[in-house]
Amino acid sequence: MGWPYNLVNIKAQNPELDFERISVLYENTDVGYFGIATGVLFFGYIIDQLANVQAAIPWIIVVYIAYIPRIILSLRFARKIKNKEITPQNVKPWENHFFYASIVPFLCFSSAVFIPYGQNEFTALLYYAVIVMTLISGSILTYSTSLPAIFLFINASMLPLIAKTFWLQEALFNVLGLLLVIAYLLISRLIPRQNKLLVENIALRIENEHQSLTDPLTKLGNRRRLYLLIETLVPSSLRHKDPFSIVLLDIDNFKLYNDEFGHSAGDDLLVQVSDILKDCSRDQDLVVRYGGEEFLLVLPSTSLESAQILVDRIRAAIKAKTNITFSGGIAVHSEELSFEQLVNKADQCLYAAKSGGRDRYLLAET
Repeated sequence: MGWPYNLVNIKAQNPELDFERISVLYENTDVGYFGIATGVLFFGYIIDQLANVQAAIPWIIVVYIAYIPRIILSLRFARKIKNKEITPQNVKPWENHFFYASIVPFLCFSSAVFIPYGQNEFTALLYYAVIVMTLISGSILTYSTSLPAIFLFINASMLPLIAKTFWLQEALFNVLGLLLVIAYLLISRLIPRQNKLLVENIALRIENEHQSLTDPLTKLGNRRRLYLLIETLVPSSLRHKDPFSIVLLDIDNFKLYNDEFGHSAGDDLLVQVSDILKDCSRDQDLVVRYGGEEFLLVLPSTSLESAQILVDRIRAAIKAKTNITFSGGIAVHSEELSFEQLVNKADQCLYAAKSGGRDRYLLAET
């Protein structure tokens, strides 16, 4: 199918943007685990020094155990991404999974503020505030492609600390609490702006990638887009013994059409035919402008017979909406064929269809 080609379209097509930003969220989180592990060990040491070892060790163990489900979730996500099981169409729930898997570990971490420190209460809370602000600085980069995740971390780590400083009702604690409130408000304003910049950068990168993979006239994929797909489609097809078909189509007498109606009308016709091809094909199919008036369709998990049904549907639509015809060749991939050989088989059928009188298509022998 055709690709979006401007920033407005990309923003409107949330699945693709979601796929990129959620992928970044999980990738960054893998690095963030080191920061969390370091922070937990460091504050565990603080608890040991300012409270007692009987409080430090259980707290460290509980926090680490609480992170296990989220680590497992990250590993599952990485495996499914590698196996291409996660797509723009099904990625959105993974942001929700990440959010819910983060609630317990974040709350367990913040439980450190409620450990009794006796005379060392202020020193302990000050250390905790420094560690939390350091982790928040990292989380702004780690989680900021997902507003729910980063606000969960900030609220879970800062609000209990702020509540504790005011609950103690001592001037020194209250001053610390006031400073933390100011920091909380500033960070809360900064994060949406940071998120907006990151999402816009992702959207611009997607736009640039689309422009490099898209034919500027028809908005169909170009040959670069085709070969990127083939790099993964052929191995997957062979591995799963799931053949795919290709269709090579060429508008009949297009040069005569240009000579009679002009090149502008010829461009309009190419756009109209491209729209018909996109409308008739499925979401998983790729439609490519292969040459001047030549189009190539790649049909995953499609037999020769199913490809023929699609081509008949395209022929009927073109005859109903235009006054032109096309010739075509259809071929199905097999183990002994490279993609270039497969295209060559379809091209031979196309040439035979042209030689046989045009307005027809032929099937390659399997």
